[in-house]
Amino acid sequence: MDIPDQQDIVKKKDAFYKIFGKMIADPDVEDDLQDKKMFLEVYPQLKLELEGHISKLRALADKIDKVHRDCTITQVVANSTSAVSGVMTILGLALAPVTAGVSLGLSATGLGLGTAAAVTSVSTSIVEKVSTVSAEAEASQLVPTSKDKEKAIKEFFEKNTPRLISVSKNSFHNMQVIKKNIDAIKVAKANTGLVINAKRLMTTGRVSTQTSRQVQKAFGGTALAMTKGARIMGAATAGLFLVLDVVSLVEDSKHLHEGAKAESAAKLRQQAQDLEQKLQELIRVHDSLTQ
Repeated sequence: MDIPDQQDIVKKKDAFYKIFGKMIADPDVEDDLQDKKMFLEVYPQLKLELEGHISKLRALADKIDKVHRDCTITQVVANSTSAVSGVMTILGLALAPVTAGVSLGLSATGLGLGTAAAVTSVSTSIVEKVSTVSAEAEASQLVPTSKDKEKAIKEFFEKNTPRLISVSKNSFHNMQVIKKNIDAIKVAKANTGLVINAKRLMTTGRVSTQTSRQVQKAFGGTALAMTKGARIMGAATAGLFLVLDVVSLVEDSKHLHEGAKAESAAKLRQQAQDLEQKLQELIRVHDSLTQ
């Protein structure tokens, strides 16, 4: 019994849209009583469905905007963390010839913060994309579109694969460097003479080959084993990334101040507005038939 009833509903809807289309094109057209009866019979159900679709589209738009806003806030935090990481890295390099322990501590902390910021940024992008695509797929069931959920997510990951690989590699490398800094701190506390030689290597570069090897073995991969030129280059690179982090931080903060509205949410609201116009036309035709 259920199947015939469903088929009957579909037939009535088709007839309804046919009559509705004719009346929109020519409001003064004289339709036969059977067509008008069919229109009035299906009208309450179609009106209810349109109202439900409009409400759902707006709810999905609100959901997308909320996720976008939350992710933007997370990105602001990540950019702030990354900026702090850059400052610590620069300070770690600058203080290496002066105080070994503080320099190594700053470098390790800076790398840790930078790694956390990078992972957070990528994770946030993935969360927002998956959430947005899911909402758009749900909306497409209400208003048909050409978008495909699986295809959109696949394209996103294909486009961002190089970034994901880069973050993964950098995170692994940074963890290794952090370990080296921690080990170097232990060595520096236990062997002050080696620290003095490391400072001499950093400032003058005038140490014996054997001493240089000892320093490299103990502090290799940290600021204590870098020449003055290498430290300047490292600080310059960190400074460049710091500027980029600050620029991103300013842009995201401005976006938040403006309301942090997502482009995809605006499209769903436009679809809801289009349905709202159709609903008003539907009501107008119904009112003209029942007067």
